[in-house]
Amino acid sequence: MPKLLISLAILYLLVLVKSHSKPKILENNYAISIYDMSKLIDYEHYLLNILQKFANALQKRVDTLEYYLEMTDYDREKNLAEDPIKHFRITRRLHSDYVNWVWFMEEQPWGTLVKDIIAIAPEMPTLKDVEEAIRGLRLIQWTYSLPTAEMAKGVLQDIHHNTSLDGMQCITIARHMVNYKDFIRAKEWLMVGLKMYEADEEIEYIYSQLGMPLVDFYELFVEIQDELGSRYLAMSELQLAIKNWPEKVSLQRALSRLKMNIRIGKEPAEKNKSKRVYKKCCSSECRPTAKLYCLYKTTSSYFLRLAPLKMELLSLDPYMVLFHDVVSDKDIVSIRNLTKGKLARTVTVSKDGNYTEDPDRTTKGTWLVENNALIQRLSQLTQDMTNFDIHDADPFQVLNYGIGGFYGIHFDFLEDAELDNFSDRIATAVFYLSDVPQGGATIFPKLGLSVFPKKGSALLWYNLDHKGDGDNRTAHSACPTVVGSRWVMTKWINEREQIFRRPCLTSI
Repeated sequence: MPKLLISLAILYLLVLVKSHSKPKILENNYAISIYDMSKLIDYEHYLLNILQKFANALQKRVDTLEYYLEMTDYDREKNLAEDPIKHFRITRRLHSDYVNWVWFMEEQPWGTLVKDIIAIAPEMPTLKDVEEAIRGLRLIQWTYSLPTAEMAKGVLQDIHHNTSLDGMQCITIARHMVNYKDFIRAKEWLMVGLKMYEADEEIEYIYSQLGMPLVDFYELFVEIQDELGSRYLAMSELQLAIKNWPEKVSLQRALSRLKMNIRIGKEPAEKNKSKRVYKKCCSSECRPTAKLYCLYKTTSSYFLRLAPLKMELLSLDPYMVLFHDVVSDKDIVSIRNLTKGKLARTVTVSKDGNYTEDPDRTTKGTWLVENNALIQRLSQLTQDMTNFDIHDADPFQVLNYGIGGFYGIHFDFLEDAELDNFSDRIATAVFYLSDVPQGGATIFPKLGLSVFPKKGSALLWYNLDHKGDGDNRTAHSACPTVVGSRWVMTKWINEREQIFRRPCLTSI
């Protein structure tokens, strides 16, 4: 089937869908959980199947028209007087056939296909999902210093994945980079997209119909060059665009803004400063000292004398250890099964005590409030690992991260002593429920320390110092996930029951 016909079929059906009543839009938050993004693959297969049916219907109609044209090809000569049979054929067609062709052209037998698309419209990603997905890609690129052209080809950290971006997707990213005031990368994405656009001029029509005509490239290029201070280059490109599209009012407005900025000497946008330690330790595992060691933990319970825990000491002050092979694959599967249908966008507590969405926390999670044998066994494991009383601890929280999923630098301690019956988080235990091929490390920038996820392991650290105050050195972050699905389970342990459990250190 010709590519043009398929493109027209897609465009026409999309127009039909848009012409119907607008459904209620729900927030599905697809971009913040790789697990939930699997639903989108099923939806796309469903929609592509509908579009294929629509294209087939159009092709059938085109075939019918072409067959009819072949039938009438013999009668197109103008000499009618000498051939009464031809005269009758044409007279009959003009009387009967073309009335039916009008009906044929007005008929739209694909209303059912439109309804099928509208039926799942509430499940489709929203603009917020697109913005969060692009923000995830931006975090990946910034954190791991990935070249734009390589990312567009699907090359991430020198590993080529079986995927790539097209010109339209690159321009979409460039537009959102402008919104983030990241004009240097916006320019890079724009130029990569423009190169793809120019290499495939045959699809200019479909680009225009999908809301991305060539003139938009010029407008965005001018805006970026203006912000970067290359205003005379922007002026020359803008004048060329106005010559090609004199009817575009937006170009005239851009020209007025550009002239104003040249006249007043507007300062170019400042370049963002990078965080070297963060980037380094997210890209490769960091250890602040080589003097620490591994050992078997046997003293927390009688059971550990028979089955000791493998423990790697990472830091003495603040105390931090990594346990290896503490959660079995079978238990991990059971834990994930408990989360099915329960994952929801995670929130944080704001300064006024309300729960709110945090743009620096792109993940979905759920609390395991069940009191079954699995939870009891995991609770006992946590108590053996930490030597803390966990009866007053928060329930386990299971988290799954999305595109570039990360959690910005934060503390786990709360230090909100004004609340009644307040008990701060003395320690945190993070269980890694999946391997992550690329990215996803837990990083402590002030310690120059990072731990990459290894399925079945668990990271433990103290949040409070020996005086019971929050230790600022425990500021930590989940680095952006590049490839893979990052699953973790967190246990926050409160200090109230630990008065005789945690050994006191001598004040310095």
